Amino acid sequence: MKFHPTRLFFTLVAILFVQICFAQEPPSVTPSTPEGPIIDPNVQKVLDKGNNNESSTKGDTDKGDTKTNDTDVDENADNGEDKEDEERKIKFDLRQSQLPDAKIWGQQFFRDQSVSLFTRSRDIKAIDSYLLGIGDELAITVWGATDYSSSVAIDEEGFINLTNPQRGIHVPRLYIKEMKFAEAKKAIIERLENHMNIKNSQVSIELNYSRSLTINITGEVFNPGSYTIPAVNTAFNALVASGGPSQIGSVRMIKVYSSQMKTRTLDVYKFMNNPNIADEFFLHNNDYINVPLAGRVVEIEGAVERPFFYELIEKENLIELIDYAGGLRPDAYRRNIQIIRYENDEEKLIDVNLAELVRRGKNFDLKDGDRINVNPIKQAYANYITVKGAVKLPGTYELEANTTIYDVLMKSGIIRSAVMERIYVKRLREDLSLDYIPINVHELLDDPTSAENKILNPFDEIEVKYKSEFIDKYNIKIYGAVRKTGSFEFSDNLVLSDVLYMANGLKREASNSHIEISRLTLDATGNRTYVVFKTLEIGSVEDSLKVKGADAFFLEPYDQIFVRTSKDFEAPKNVRIHGEIMWPGTYTMSNDDERVWDLIKRAGGWTNIAFLKGAKLMRQGDGLVLLDLELLEKEGENSRFNYVLRAGDIIRIPKLKDLVSIAGKINHPAVKENAEIATRELDLELEKAETEIEKKEILLEVYKKEIQNPRKVNIPFHVGKRANFYIKEYGAGIDWKQGGRQRLVYVRYANGMVKKTRHFLFFKVYPKVEKGAMVYVGAKEKKIKKERKPVNWYKIITDTLALAVSALSIYAIVRAMNPPKQ
Repeated sequence: MKFHPTRLFFTLVAILFVQICFAQEPPSVTPSTPEGPIIDPNVQKVLDKGNNNESSTKGDTDKGDTKTNDTDVDENADNGEDKEDEERKIKFDLRQSQLPDAKIWGQQFFRDQSVSLFTRSRDIKAIDSYLLGIGDELAITVWGATDYSSSVAIDEEGFINLTNPQRGIHVPRLYIKEMKFAEAKKAIIERLENHMNIKNSQVSIELNYSRSLTINITGEVFNPGSYTIPAVNTAFNALVASGGPSQIGSVRMIKVYSSQMKTRTLDVYKFMNNPNIADEFFLHNNDYINVPLAGRVVEIEGAVERPFFYELIEKENLIELIDYAGGLRPDAYRRNIQIIRYENDEEKLIDVNLAELVRRGKNFDLKDGDRINVNPIKQAYANYITVKGAVKLPGTYELEANTTIYDVLMKSGIIRSAVMERIYVKRLREDLSLDYIPINVHELLDDPTSAENKILNPFDEIEVKYKSEFIDKYNIKIYGAVRKTGSFEFSDNLVLSDVLYMANGLKREASNSHIEISRLTLDATGNRTYVVFKTLEIGSVEDSLKVKGADAFFLEPYDQIFVRTSKDFEAPKNVRIHGEIMWPGTYTMSNDDERVWDLIKRAGGWTNIAFLKGAKLMRQGDGLVLLDLELLEKEGENSRFNYVLRAGDIIRIPKLKDLVSIAGKINHPAVKENAEIATRELDLELEKAETEIEKKEILLEVYKKEIQNPRKVNIPFHVGKRANFYIKEYGAGIDWKQGGRQRLVYVRYANGMVKKTRHFLFFKVYPKVEKGAMVYVGAKEKKIKKERKPVNWYKIITDTLALAVSALSIYAIVRAMNPPKQ
């Protein structure tokens, strides 16, 4: 076989190409993360995406290359970091939202964003106490008399290089590792001053990039593990990354272990009282933060500003707990604070006098699990008395030692309309009964040292009466044809003309015959009764205030005045006429006997297109009144339709109609289809009804709607034809399935008159149809199906047997009492 090197070469290339195209990457192994709260699968995808982005960029975060002179920041790098920060924020917010409510006060500060975690390494505002380290990058700018800018990073030896060869500036290296940021800025300015003139220039030194640290968080936190964070974060910020202490985690004894510093104890309560202590908790690479179990946890409730669970450390007890809880409320009862304690397998109640503890400078030791209840003061204040009645300032007054009635009256200011002969002090005795103590005010005010000036007790009530309270108030009432009826207060020397004036005078319709006045008198037995005392003639009402004899007629209490209305006075009566009339509108009746024909003539008569058979008369209180203007025109004024008009009557004359309508239970498709739908809906409504009364109400409502607004078809008018003609020719016959019946056919004419089908021997006589009329085919009443109740045969049989036994027993007794004669 001949060897072909060219073929072999191309064969190998083809195999290699296939392997590259169909090669599969081995599954990536991600390091196990601490077990955290359960998260929705869709949310977990977002978190996993954030984790992958973190791992892909983690190797680059620790690089701290020195950058000098005017180095531009790569825009793509900034965009990548912004995207990474956004994904970290989503991950963080999702995790924080799933944390439970705090159980111990202080835990909430790591969950409600009171403390934030700095995730960006660039563009961070460093505080003066920030500790600089290897990898930190500073941006130094000088402007003014001297122009200088540089971005420098702290190298592995802890130095920064301030030299700028392009501007010919040579500055020796400066060691700033482990310096506070404020100290480093001062050192940098001093070094620059030694090598350039910056006296008349301004200097800005900012942290451009913060190095990354790996911090290990262990113990009772929600998400223990290792975290890579910018160095600007303190231990407080770092704890936020792990969710903070768990429900049983301590907030008072958090330890920070470092290879470069002594072990520090982080106390959240001290941080909240003095946030500046956070400066003492900047971290170093590979530091450990450990959150132990919470120590002594007690609960305080009641009249304190911040009732909650608190963790106490050594030498902290009741006094410190109250301080942590925000102090006592003003209504706290300090003499008896109650502590519930579990001890020796039982629950105990301990009473503590806090006021006495404070006075003696002592404290009360608390144990883990104690519940402290600070009771509010429930009893109302007792050092007061009350003044009511005829004083300038009625109300409640402080009761001081030996306060007298005179002292209180001087404060409240007794007024001139007060009854000075006697006031009462209402006092509550020890047995809770009342004691009324009379006081002579004249004697009291004349001589404050008299026996009337008694010392007051708590809850005493002084009541000063008004003089007006002892004066009877009477009234006079006036009714009838006056402009203002009602009741008026009585006074001595009040005459009839005064009351007429207060009633705004007589109305025009007042009768000119008399005014009646009834007066309260005593009968022979001493009972009160009203009698007609006086009748006065008015004479004329041209002047509504001048009544004969009114000036000399004196009134007495409870007199009642009746001004009658003239029987001949009547307000104008109006009627209306509309439609096909020459002058439609409102007309005032010329007399009480004016009739329909008179009104039509006054209105100019009807027009040429008036539909006289369709005219209607609507009357208040009576509704529709049948009106046939054709007959009225033929019969004239003596027609039975020439009604006497009443106030409020409305006559409407429609336009001439050439159509007839047909409705009801007919086979016309337009009417039948709607009727079938309505029937199905009615059946559904009847099924929902629970009682027969409800079913009857539903049927009645349906029939009302059908009568008022039936489904109809308009058809042409045929002279002389009866209702059955229209049903057959235009309605396609009667719909028997829907209950339609011949005997229920009727015609409703345009004027509201109704005629139904009559029977003559064996024949049906259908009513005649006129223009504008409606032929209606009614239906037989729909029967309501009654629910059949199951028969209880057992009860029927037992009741029958019981009756039979009773009857036999009665028969036997009667037979025994009346034995048959031998």
